[in-house]
Formats: sequence, C-alpha cells, structure tokens
Amino acid sequence: MNQLFNDRALKQRHRSGDKNGPVTLLTPPLQATLGLGALIALAGGLWATFARIPVSVQGSGVLLPVSTINASLSGTNGSAIYMFNTPQKEWHKKARYFATSPDKVGNQDLLTLAKTIYEESSNTTSLSSNTSASEIFARNLKETFTGLKVPKGHLMMWIQSAGELERLSSTIEDVERSIATNKAQKQNIQSKQIILRNELKNRSEYLQSMNKLAEKGFVNMQSILQEQSQVDNVKSQILNNNDQLIEITNKLAKSYSSLRGQTAKLINEQLIYAGKNLYISSIIPNNGEGVGEGDVLMQLSNNQLDQPVMVPVFLSSKEMAQVLPGMKVLATPSGYKRSEVGGIRGKVVSMAKLPSGVEEVKARTGVKALAQSIVSKQAVPTLAVVALEKSDQSPINGGGYRWSSDSELPYPPTPGDALSVEITTRRVAPISLVIPAIRRFFGITPPDTPEGIDKQVSPGNRNQGAE
Repeated sequence: MNQLFNDRALKQRHRSGDKNGPVTLLTPPLQATLGLGALIALAGGLWATFARIPVSVQGSGVLLPVSTINASLSGTNGSAIYMFNTPQKEWHKKARYFATSPDKVGNQDLLTLAKTIYEESSNTTSLSSNTSASEIFARNLKETFTGLKVPKGHLMMWIQSAGELERLSSTIEDVERSIATNKAQKQNIQSKQIILRNELKNRSEYLQSMNKLAEKGFVNMQSILQEQSQVDNVKSQILNNNDQLIEITNKLAKSYSSLRGQTAKLINEQLIYAGKNLYISSIIPNNGEGVGEGDVLMQLSNNQLDQPVMVPVFLSSKEMAQVLPGMKVLATPSGYKRSEVGGIRGKVVSMAKLPSGVEEVKARTGVKALAQSIVSKQAVPTLAVVALEKSDQSPINGGGYRWSSDSELPYPPTPGDALSVEITTRRVAPISLVIPAIRRFFGITPPDTPEGIDKQVSPGNRNQGAE
C-alpha cells in the first residue's frame, strides 16, 4: 500500500514539474561569514585566555619633593616686604645675631642697629608707596620665585608694622635724649666733684694741723669741731653727687633696656630669616601687601623643588592594599591629556603604615586647596612615595623626565603641579575578568567582601616605611 502511494506521488510530481529545485540551507556568502566569525571567536578566545592586560589603581600626587612643606607665618600686622630676592646687608646679619645673642651686643652697637633698622624701613616704605597697586600686581605676575633657594641666615621677608616702627623711633629718641642729658649732667657733677675733692683734701689737711696745735694747747676744741663739721659737709656733698651719678647712669641704662626690648620685639615679629637652606614653594602676599598676624606668608621646602625625583602620591586604603614597592607608575601633571602625551614613568618606592590626615596632606603638598581636593577624592588617603624616572632624551618641554610618549609637549611641567597617578598592580588574562561577572550573574559565586573591609596584605611583602 505504501509503495502504491509513493509511486503515485512521484508520477504527480513528474507531471507538475520540479519548479523549486533542491533546497539550499546555506549560501556561499553566509558560509564565508560564519567561517570568519568562527575564526574571530577562536582568536578572541585565545586572546582572552593567553593575553595579559594591565590592572591599575588611581591616585593623586603633586610634583614636589616628598619632604614636608613648611608654612611661614606672620608674627604681626603690617606690610609684607620681599627680602629674599635682595642682597644680604650687614645690618641683616647684626639683627639676627642680636636676636640670638642679645647679651653680647653692646649698648652703642644696639643703638646703631636700631637706627639703621628704622632708616631702612623708611627707605623700603617709600619705595613701596611710590609704586601703584596695579604696577605691583603686574610685576608680581611676571615674577615667579618658586624653587628659589634661600641660604641659611638670609632675611626672607620683613613685615613692617607702622605702629612698632613708630615706637622704635620714639625709644631711639628717648635713648638719645638720655645720652645727651647723661653727658651734660655727668660733666657738671664731675666738675663739682673735682672742686669738692680738692676742698676736702685742703680741709682735711687743715683739720690735721689744727689737731696737732690743739695737742699743744694753741687751738681750742670749739674750732676743731667747727672745722670737722665743714669736712663732713664736703664729704656729704661728694656722696650726694656720687648718688646722682648712679641715678643718671641707671636712667640711661633703663632707656637702653627699653630700646633693647623694643628692638628684640621688632626683629622677632617682623624679620623672618631662613633657619637653614630652604627652597620657596610659594609666596602668598604680593610685595607691599598688608597681612595679619598668623597669616601664611610663604610655603618652604627643605629640598630642591626643581625637577624632583621622589614625589608624594596619595591612594585610598583599599587601593593601597593592592600596591607593592617596584610597581610601575604613570604620573600625568595637571594641564596635560593622558590620551595625548601619556605621563611620566616611575615606580613605587615605599608606602606609609598609617593613613594621612588633612594636615599631613597639606604639609606634603603645601597648598590647602590641593590637600582638601586629595582628601575628597581618596577615602582615607595613605602616602606612597614614587620615584620618577629622569632622562637626557626627554621630549621637548619634558622637564628632564622619561615620558611614556615621545609626543612634543606644549610646555614643561612646573613644581607644584597636581599629578594624576596610575599604578599598574598586576597583569591578568581578560577572561579572568569576565568569568567572575558570569558567575555572579548565575549566582554561583560567594558574596563580595563588604565595603570598608579590605584584604590584608602581608607585612612581609610590603615596604611600609615612607619618608
């Protein structure tokens, strides 16, 4: 029966004709596309399995030496006068010596020093007053003192207080009046003393003669007593004059003491010296600008700021747990696009044991705003010391550093530039980054570690000392 139906079907198909022909499932273009896709998938799988891509963490730093940046504060209210860019004068040294060893400076030298300070203040004030505010501002825009070395003992800045200078002037006048009065009175009294001593000598000799005559009965006792009274009177005058001389001397000494205190106060509050060799990180007030007591005047570093090698970088505690000494670093200064010029090559040298507070970050960067920006970006910022690579074949405007790109830079990096830092922590196969996501998607992976709990890093594997 089945054969019968098959035969009929074949005959009917033969009579109607085979219009469609054989059924083709894959066309040649589709076959080629599928083959190419398979090759790409195979290549992608091989790449995902055997290739290695970098995994990095991000941090923030500053192009300054890793040493602390110290702030110099004003000790009084007044006008800030730049002295770090002027030659050292002799009175600068004498003023500093007096501040450190006041007992070794005599009164006359002290008076000369005080008068010189007041005269110099008048000169600097007149120069400042003859310059308009716009001229000062324009000049300051053209001048930069970042990185300037100030040698030990050099006068850096003078905060001139008009009130203190007037008091110094008044004290100087008091001393000079006391000197003149002392001299005149001393000369007068000393002249009287010469006369009185001669008179005392003569009367004493006369009294002696009378005593000898009295022994022989030629002079009565009444005459001797009268003469003795005269001698005692002369002695009393001499003693009174000596007391006056002491009083005059004490008055002069008191005037000098007042001058000594006033001069010391002015030097300690107004004159700011370099206690050691320092480098200027930044100058806050313009030359001649008014400042208040406690205002920040300068940011100073113990190390040379130009082209620093060891620089501070701050990472969050979570990111720091992934960092080890020797890891490669790419540091891009502010104002540059990493996609265009890359960054300065370097490596991690060491890490701090404990997180840094705002004050430490400020001390490292020298700028409060930058410190606050770093703290806002990095949760619990921790200091890492990064060594930047130097190169004699640095690209144009490269600042002497080894960059990841040979592209021509528009301008050289400058001290104090903020750094966007990328630290390569490891290289992994791309598939290892995909598998965890797949496992999480299908719910076959344990839950992530709660936020705030970081993986412990073995202390033996880390260099935990930071400068």
